[in-house]
Amino acid sequence: MTDADFPKVRISHETPRLPLEGNIDITYRCNNNCRHCWINVADTEEERGKELTTEEWLDIIDQARALGTREWAISGGEPLLREDFELLFDYIGKRAVYHSLNTNGTLITPSMAKWLKKSGNIMVSLYGASAAVHDHITRNPGSFDAAMRGLAYLKEAGARFMIQLVPMKDNFHQWPEMKRLAQSLCPAWRMGAHYLIPSVSGNEAKNREILAQRLPPEQVIENSPPNIPYRERKEKEHSEYDDRSGRRKYSHCLSHRDIFHVDPTGSMSFCCFIKDKQLRFDLKKGSLAEGWDVFLPTLFEKDQDCLVFDRTCMACELRKDCQRCPALSYLEHRRAKRPSEYLCQLTKEEEKYRRHWQANHQRYFQVAGITIEVNSEVEFTDKTFGPCLAPFAISEPGRDLIQLEYFFSIPEWDEKSLGSLVYEKAPWMIYNQGETWSYVGFIKINRKKRFHQLAVFDCGYSQGRLFFNSDAIFRLGNLNSLAMFPTDQVWLAHALLSRQAFFVHSSGLVVDGNGLLFVGHSRAGKSTIAKLFADKAELLCDDRNILRHWPGQGWRVHG
Repeated sequence: MTDADFPKVRISHETPRLPLEGNIDITYRCNNNCRHCWINVADTEEERGKELTTEEWLDIIDQARALGTREWAISGGEPLLREDFELLFDYIGKRAVYHSLNTNGTLITPSMAKWLKKSGNIMVSLYGASAAVHDHITRNPGSFDAAMRGLAYLKEAGARFMIQLVPMKDNFHQWPEMKRLAQSLCPAWRMGAHYLIPSVSGNEAKNREILAQRLPPEQVIENSPPNIPYRERKEKEHSEYDDRSGRRKYSHCLSHRDIFHVDPTGSMSFCCFIKDKQLRFDLKKGSLAEGWDVFLPTLFEKDQDCLVFDRTCMACELRKDCQRCPALSYLEHRRAKRPSEYLCQLTKEEEKYRRHWQANHQRYFQVAGITIEVNSEVEFTDKTFGPCLAPFAISEPGRDLIQLEYFFSIPEWDEKSLGSLVYEKAPWMIYNQGETWSYVGFIKINRKKRFHQLAVFDCGYSQGRLFFNSDAIFRLGNLNSLAMFPTDQVWLAHALLSRQAFFVHSSGLVVDGNGLLFVGHSRAGKSTIAKLFADKAELLCDDRNILRHWPGQGWRVHG
């Protein structure tokens, strides 16, 4: 399965902005010379001399920590080429909640693998399933064998790592073999660089080489389909964005990002793709706080030389979903005003995928005014959900939305990754880590636990990712629980709490438009009393009802 992260919390321009995550490229030097790479430079003394010193990097890390930075992503070039790499990586690790490394793996030694085990998460890139293809892409003979050795050292040391596969025209004939190789090396892999970016240098020969490696948009979507629930969440968060003027500026990114990027020379901006020097701040001439609190906010008002949609674009129904990023347009045309035709085609292919997903992989239900959107890797059928859920089915979502996603393989997990164990009694183990609640479903056979389900919810239970060890139960159909739990009450009770609502063991009726509840324990006579109203009332439910307080409207009962 591929890796997919939960979205970050939105930070608006009107609220205090904190640089919570630092993305740093500590060098652009690389021992490979990949055909598709947009940013690498040769490993020369001249390039070394342009980079920040160890002391300068340590100072930036301290400044960022003082401002609230708690996550780091370290990349390059090839970061391991820096002689002070271990010092920098360790220094960051001691000051971070989470930190990651992106590497080609060729320079990993047994001793470094043991050292990396106690550090962050490592992502290793592969460009082929064989030495011939991989080394053709990297133009570095022996790089495939070196990368495989590095991965073997990581695995032997017990370090956490993920494989990143980068498909392009010269290796795509091996794509199935590349996926099988990745799966044999580690449980998790991801597809990287699904659309290739022109060179920072703007060199025409280099750009022709990069663009020649681009896959057709339909192949990109087929092999790296967009996460539709995630896209829908982002669209809802950013629904106030309006491009009626026909201009797409960086202001939208500036308002919502809690990330900063620093390149090897100490140039800072809000995104790694920003290469226009006017939009970057020199940390050798000022502090990180000045860059974040003073320089970046001035870009809201600055003439950003941004995309201007033409008449055809303005009439396009996909305008809101368009991926026309000014930063990518700048790299492609050296002008941020000119759109990318390739990204335009990619957007159209994504829209085809979205429509197919919504028709076949997405269903809506509503209870107590809450829409529950269910998404599944495997297509739904008319028999997926049982008759008891039919009264709750709706055709489109309401404003109050909970998203559930089904995945039919369980990722590797351990107690450390899930947090503190707060409950354990078959069939559940429940963990809490900060704002995340995890449910591990298990059965005991010969005193041994067998795990069949992992469910991860955010703190408000507005998003849930549900992992199952197979799709057998799903395909069998007639499901009576939206989360495929023994009962949805297990998780829905928490979602109700944040909405001033709760379950009541009761018989619920509607009498002349008014809700009426008979509450009590089993055999207290609730059902008997409810039957007395049989000719005058509508029975909501004779077992569990939801009582919810609506602002300005008082309490309502929901069956």
